[in-house]
Amino acid sequence: MTISYDLETITPHTVANTTGEGRGNAGGIALRNFCIAIDSTMYVKTGEILRNNLETKFNIPVKYLVITHYHGDHIFGIKPFKDVCVLSSEITSKIMLNSETKSRYQVFIKDLAKEGPIGEGLEYIVPTLLFTDKLIIQDDDLYIEIFHTGGHTAGSSFVSFPYEKVIFAGDLIFENTFPYIGDPTCNPEHLIEALEKMREMDADIYIPGHGPILKGANSLNRHIDFMIEFKNIIQDAIRDNLNAKDIGVPDIFGEPDANRKNMAINHWLNFYKNK
Repeated sequence: MTISYDLETITPHTVANTTGEGRGNAGGIALRNFCIAIDSTMYVKTGEILRNNLETKFNIPVKYLVITHYHGDHIFGIKPFKDVCVLSSEITSKIMLNSETKSRYQVFIKDLAKEGPIGEGLEYIVPTLLFTDKLIIQDDDLYIEIFHTGGHTAGSSFVSFPYEKVIFAGDLIFENTFPYIGDPTCNPEHLIEALEKMREMDADIYIPGHGPILKGANSLNRHIDFMIEFKNIIQDAIRDNLNAKDIGVPDIFGEPDANRKNMAINHWLNFYKNK
């Protein structure tokens, strides 16, 4: 079985894979003396190729791996990065150390092994460098900023590279597909605020956690509009005492699969009923 994981050059200092081959987008930023990888994909094999391709392209070592949140398609490929500094928001680490999360993911890892060579060798590895609100990593005149916002999950973060006006959004953005907004720790208000914060930063390029890249801050408008419209639908449903099965979703990203739609509706209903 041939496993590939090519990296597309986005700017002179940034690369990404947005093909879905690793089940989630990942990429990296080259500073002057080292690289920073962003998310590790779902698999050890693709995580390994990601690291090798980063170091080969830029001819400098990977020194950090940034984990934007705790979902498996962003953390299960960490093993090839065990010798570098793996970092995340403090809340992401807490979620990963939670016994319920660990138990659920051990089952997930066993199921992935059944996929054949691509799913082999996974280890559950928790980030070791933690931050609360913001972390800056600087190398000579270049630096990245990592912002913990919550939203998609309680620990969700995004990475900004001001020098080339690029933002790696993690799963705060799903492009051209109905977003996964039904995680038990999802906070809709924080999600909207995170999207608005990224738009205010006026980047040239936004790399989502899933789907193709977005160009320009205005490309976030429909994502923000979707979230606000969905929030209004949910609040109206609560006021009108509607059942979940009678609630629709905005059609900006098309009709989602039934499971993702139901998870979103039920989670947002519970969130706003208890707010």
